[in-house]
Amino acid sequence: MMIFYAVLFIGFFLIAIILRYYRNLFYAIAEGSLSVVNQLLSDEAEEQKVVEVQHHTNKLLVVLLKLILLLVVAIGIGSVPVFIYSFFADQNLKELEFFTFYPILAISLGATLAFFIPLGAQNKNGYSELSRLLHRMALNNYYLENRLFKYELRKNRSKKTKPKELFIVVSGLARAGTTSLMNDLAKIDEFVTLGYANMPFLLAPNLWKKLYKPKNEATKERSHNDGIMIGLNSNEALEEYFFKVKAKDSYIDDNCLSEYEITPEDYNDYLDYQSLIKQDDPKTYLAKNNNFLLRYKSVRKFNNDFLMVILFRHPLTHAMSLLEKHRDYKKLQNDDPFVLEYMNWLGHHEFGLNQKAFKFSASPEFDDPDKDNLDYWLQSWINYYSYVLTIRHENTLVINYEHYCSDPKNTIGRILAKAGISAPVPDYPSFVNNRKGTENYSEVLLQTAEQIYQQLNDSTPF
Repeated sequence: MMIFYAVLFIGFFLIAIILRYYRNLFYAIAEGSLSVVNQLLSDEAEEQKVVEVQHHTNKLLVVLLKLILLLVVAIGIGSVPVFIYSFFADQNLKELEFFTFYPILAISLGATLAFFIPLGAQNKNGYSELSRLLHRMALNNYYLENRLFKYELRKNRSKKTKPKELFIVVSGLARAGTTSLMNDLAKIDEFVTLGYANMPFLLAPNLWKKLYKPKNEATKERSHNDGIMIGLNSNEALEEYFFKVKAKDSYIDDNCLSEYEITPEDYNDYLDYQSLIKQDDPKTYLAKNNNFLLRYKSVRKFNNDFLMVILFRHPLTHAMSLLEKHRDYKKLQNDDPFVLEYMNWLGHHEFGLNQKAFKFSASPEFDDPDKDNLDYWLQSWINYYSYVLTIRHENTLVINYEHYCSDPKNTIGRILAKAGISAPVPDYPSFVNNRKGTENYSEVLLQTAEQIYQQLNDSTPF
């Protein structure tokens, strides 16, 4: 009988290991089922909705057929040891006992052991397979996320909380020091901001908070390798997902992010979204959003009170930093495609395989589209900060990154004063960020960039 138990163990081990190896089919079933629900919740015209629902249903049916085929194959392979045992033991299958204690124990052990065998590459970025599945299910389904947002909004309005017109957005071209500035501001107990704890249900912050309360305070250096430590309770630039959902990615083109206007309804929803994040807290909403310039002018039409803080740094060192990160992230995203998925979800197209330039109303075509060339990043700098020079408003501050590094306390103090916020300012240590590079670049481009740099310096009160 021990041989029979061993045969059952091996057979069900094989079934379990095959199903586990092709576990992505089970994940695809979960994702596909939710995508059908997402399309049913869409606000598209009925004819288009039917087409989309049918499309996603067909994709789901294909996955279901593959899963059925997999189950048949797995059970067939797992049955082979049992048939061999039956043949050589000269026993009819009907005579074998499968449902007594020891056979059930052998089956259980075989099926369980399969889940302790390591399969695939080791997870290095902290996101387990189930965590990745949850992120895909939440962030890929805009209509579902928007429905959750509206649900939270109805609950919040019953509290009769009034949206606050004053909020602060820290922005700039990536690698301008915006994360450091946001984190320094967030240390003051007058601000509320989004953070990693809000992932992945970004539009339902309070509902998700009831289900997920991270207690792990451990931190690690972020993937930028720039000394900034992050953890589950760290602040992060996450509000762009709100605008992606509202605009249905209409401003995200194949090669660029285009300037656009938000609707009055979306602006009011944006203020309500801030209220959801703050709950009943009278503090000020703070966000870091490097894409905010795409909709800055239309938001400013609705609101003269919000404070926009735009950081800039010397174009050559800035461009070298961008090029370095672009190369790093291309490798990172090739090694782990989930990193690319993650950045696309959050509208982070600053560098990497899906890097996109900003396209404003008067943006020129880039002379050199080679993103591994420093000139591309100098052109990106010129394009972005030429547009910044067209912004003139008393509540838009343009700050030199080098000045912020050398005197962060004074910089933070002036931002608070401009916002009319009275709070003690911590003694932030000054820091130096010198960057040297050996890349070739166009002297003409650098000269143009340095002229813009000087104009930005002339326009800043800092």
